[in-house]
Amino acid sequence: MSLLSILVGLLATAIPRVHAQTWTDCQPLNETCPPNPAFGTNYTWNFSSDSLLDDNWNITNGAVDYAKDGMMFSIQRKLDSPTIRSKFYIFFGRVEYHIQAAPGAGVISSAVLQSDDLDEIDWEWIGADEYSVQSNYFGKGEFDSSDGKIHNVTENLTKDYHNYTTWWDKDKLEWWYDGQLLRTLKYEDADGGKYYPQTPMTIRLGIWPAGDPSQPKGRIEWAGGEIDYTDGPYTMYVKQVKAEDFSSGKEYVYTDHSGSWESIEIVPGNSTTWENLYGEDDSLSQKWARLPQAAKVGVYAGGATVAAICIAALVFFCIRQRRIGRREFNIQNNKMMEERTEMMNLQAEWRTKGYVGGRT
Repeated sequence: MSLLSILVGLLATAIPRVHAQTWTDCQPLNETCPPNPAFGTNYTWNFSSDSLLDDNWNITNGAVDYAKDGMMFSIQRKLDSPTIRSKFYIFFGRVEYHIQAAPGAGVISSAVLQSDDLDEIDWEWIGADEYSVQSNYFGKGEFDSSDGKIHNVTENLTKDYHNYTTWWDKDKLEWWYDGQLLRTLKYEDADGGKYYPQTPMTIRLGIWPAGDPSQPKGRIEWAGGEIDYTDGPYTMYVKQVKAEDFSSGKEYVYTDHSGSWESIEIVPGNSTTWENLYGEDDSLSQKWARLPQAAKVGVYAGGATVAAICIAALVFFCIRQRRIGRREFNIQNNKMMEERTEMMNLQAEWRTKGYVGGRT
């Protein structure tokens, strides 16, 4: 659990920068931690009833289900907060989420990038405000009131899927909505880079009841009021996630406790995720199942084109052979007619000269 929602209740204080109540398995700013398994590639996950989470993801809380066209994250009872997290990390990259946010006061849908040292890049949707999305970032688990922005749009974000894309490199961070750039954060604008997100991150998707009565008053107000569980379930849908790692390697290692991008060592080799997606041990059917839908459509279209070419070639061959056969038939028929005419002329000549049946 993270994000702007956790901080809003605290922002009423006079403290200019506060700490997020997020968590990490190992804090590399304070201790030596295991390497982060790299992504090191790009891939598109299409989530549907016949395309479940693969071995590159963990369900870290609750349970997810599948609708006809996407994965379902639902609040069905008190304090439900289904969440998934990637087993891999990206070290700068581009992540594209196709999401239909959940409606409802007190309901928060979220798509998050987070590192072990609590750098964080967020998209958040408040269910009570169906025509806006919030962008947010943390640096080393710290947040300032100016770090979160609200973006108003003309579409109801709880009625259909929209494309939310995060572009993240060492110089700038961008939030895009349906191909429209909503916000840019430059490295130097995050307190001279001190609080700029810059370490390897996992991908996290989930929904949670920030408006539960047990939450702080400020958080409930930010979430649009208390959640009414009897009006549920409240469901966020995720149709597709496309991830691209701008780095390529097997692992990412913190070489010191600075938390700077320059301190991250990239270990050469193929990542575990790369092997899972493209390894030789996969069957043809597994590789086919993991192909993006666009690639499958391309294969189908290519196969149809090849089939059409083959059929056209066969028809042409048949027509050509038929024409050749007809020509040869005409030649033979003409020859036969000539021989028959010649024989009839010869017989007429024999009759004229008095030959009958070869006798005189």
